[in-house]
Amino acid sequence: MASIETGAAPSQATTETQVRWSSKLTRYVSSTGAVTIKNHAKVDVTLRIFLFVFSFIAVVVMTTSKQTARIQVSPDMTIGVDAKFTHLASFTYFVAAFSVIGLYSMITGYSSYSALKKQDHDSTNQQLHFVLLDSLILSISASATGAGGGVAYEALKGNPHVRWMKICHIFDTFCHHLASAGAMSLLTSVTLLMLIWFSVSAIHVNNSRR
Repeated sequence: MASIETGAAPSQATTETQVRWSSKLTRYVSSTGAVTIKNHAKVDVTLRIFLFVFSFIAVVVMTTSKQTARIQVSPDMTIGVDAKFTHLASFTYFVAAFSVIGLYSMITGYSSYSALKKQDHDSTNQQLHFVLLDSLILSISASATGAGGGVAYEALKGNPHVRWMKICHIFDTFCHHLASAGAMSLLTSVTLLMLIWFSVSAIHVNNSRR
C-alpha cells in the first residue's frame, strides 16, 4: 500500500504542475496576441495618416503647378502661354484619383482608430475588408501614377516620333511640380502596399490565436 501511495503522489503532482504551466502558457499566448494585435492597429492608424499626408500633398502640388511663360514667336513679338494640369486628361485623372485616396484614408483611418480605442482585438473582419479595399485603392494609385508619370516624361524628354516637343526647359516650375507630385504618388503606393501587408499579418495573428 505504501508503494502505491508513493507512486501516486508524484503522478498527481506532475499533473498539477502541467495544468499550472498550461494555464500560464495560455494566459501568456493570449496576452501576447492581444498586444500584437494592438500594435498592428497602431501601425495601421499611423500608416493611414501617412497615406492621407502623401495623397494630400500630391493633390496640392499638382493643382498649384500652373506656370505662365513668355514664348517668342517672332523677332519682335512674345506671347504668354500657360501650363496647368487641367490641360491634360492624365493630370486631371491624377488629381481626382488622389483626392479619392485622401478621402478614403480619412474614413479608414477613423475606423481603425475607433477600433483601437475600443481595444477590439478580434478585428479579422475589419482587416479583411481593409485588404480588399486597400488593394482596390492601390490599383487606382498605380494607374494614376503611371498616367501622370508617362505624360510628365514626355514633357521632360519630348517624343520626336509624334512631334511632341519637350517643354520642361520652358516651364521649369511646372515640371518641378510634376516631379514632386509623382514622388508623393509613389510614396502613396508604397504606403498602401505596407497597409496590405500589415492587414494580412494581423489576420494571420488573429487566426493563429484560435
